[in-house]
Amino acid sequence: MTRREFIFAGSAAALGGGRSGGASRPTGGASRPRRAAAARRDASPHLAFQVYGVRDLCAKDFEDTLRAARAIGYEGVETGRFYGRNAKELKALMRSVGLELVALQLYPHKLAGPSLADTIRFCHESGCLRVNTAWFKAGAENENDWQLVVNVLNHAAEVCAKEGIEIGYHNHDQEFLVTFGGKTALEWLYERFSPLVKQEFDPGWCVLAGGDPMAWLRAHPHRNPCVHVMPAIGRIENGELRMEAGSGMPSGRCGTGSADDRVDWRTLLPAFAADGTQWLVVNPTAHPGSIEDLKASYSYLKGLT
Repeated sequence: MTRREFIFAGSAAALGGGRSGGASRPTGGASRPRRAAAARRDASPHLAFQVYGVRDLCAKDFEDTLRAARAIGYEGVETGRFYGRNAKELKALMRSVGLELVALQLYPHKLAGPSLADTIRFCHESGCLRVNTAWFKAGAENENDWQLVVNVLNHAAEVCAKEGIEIGYHNHDQEFLVTFGGKTALEWLYERFSPLVKQEFDPGWCVLAGGDPMAWLRAHPHRNPCVHVMPAIGRIENGELRMEAGSGMPSGRCGTGSADDRVDWRTLLPAFAADGTQWLVVNPTAHPGSIEDLKASYSYLKGLT
């Protein structure tokens, strides 16, 4: 299953049919986060993980996988799949296993039209106060394609801010590979995004696409409450990360900071911490049926943070 299929299948089922309350409108008024973001600004970022990195394990037993990640030491999780649970059930599960639901990762259309009210309701009922949109893939032929996501996110960020919910944009490689007049699509987007639209910057995809993560951070500071920590291993093929042919790297050796990871995390992570990043969302993708790369990534990152 590709990233695109994974995100779409999970969010479509849960947000479309998983209403657990009777309200027809968002609740109104900002909700209070379980942990105040202001209290974190001067602290080291906390470690979370993305469900996509262990998707095969989650498909077999979501709760056991969450408990295994918590046992490693992870404090939070980001997901766009809920494995048959509605918002209130998801909140109860997170409380039971001791993880914070750091963010939902959804397609932009879940923030447009009637779907926006469904998403806000789901956030309130699940206790999640952040939505990161992912995998908007338009071409270089027409800037208006990209303007669509600008319009959707700017409107959603304004509406959600009144509900105490943050909206962010998560990059893959295409935002660095597509250019308009010498500017990358990501530069083009952030020239047009409202200041309310945060980033969920992914340095791994930036490096794989030939970009410079530190230069991007310097250009767009104080906008990164969540940062994806995906190891830059392998190559990009049709928009998907592939392990190098014949490498034979086993699980446990493909995590963040592993020998083949091309991201300079030792330089980047202190810079993100100083910038106010609250969560590092770990996402090793090579072995979705194993917990070993999450373990290795956690050990490496705790040594830096």
